[in-house]
Amino acid sequence: MCSSAGREPAAQNGNTRVGMTDDAQQDTALDWSSASVDDGRLTVPVIGDVPTGWTKRVKRIVERLDHSGSSWGAVSVTKTRVRVDAVAAGAANDLHHFLESVVLQANTDLREEDEDDTDDVRSDEDQQMTDAFRSLATERPDGDG
Repeated sequence: MCSSAGREPAAQNGNTRVGMTDDAQQDTALDWSSASVDDGRLTVPVIGDVPTGWTKRVKRIVERLDHSGSSWGAVSVTKTRVRVDAVAAGAANDLHHFLESVVLQANTDLREEDEDDTDDVRSDEDQQMTDAFRSLATERPDGDG
């Protein structure tokens, strides 16, 4: 049985950690349990592995999805925190959902780019061996397959 020591669950006592997956690598997430609002400005720490390009990707997604009329102002992103200005009372659920969606999309986009990059740099010989090993996946010694 595998131990989950050292990994926090995706949700604990209502505090959601955005972008968590079951992968061995911990995705970048927002630590909602440490979120704070001061003078209408929300600050949420960023936790986990922050890959190159993550903040840039998050900023692009925010620009694409953010629209006028929302109950909050400008969103700024660094490797250590997400900050949202002019958060209106009652906006918590919508803003939480918005930021979760942005982080999840950024993590997914970067993971797909990493997978694509790996396949692009494989030599012909490595690709032939990869294909040979993968073809074995359909052949099982117990006859099921």
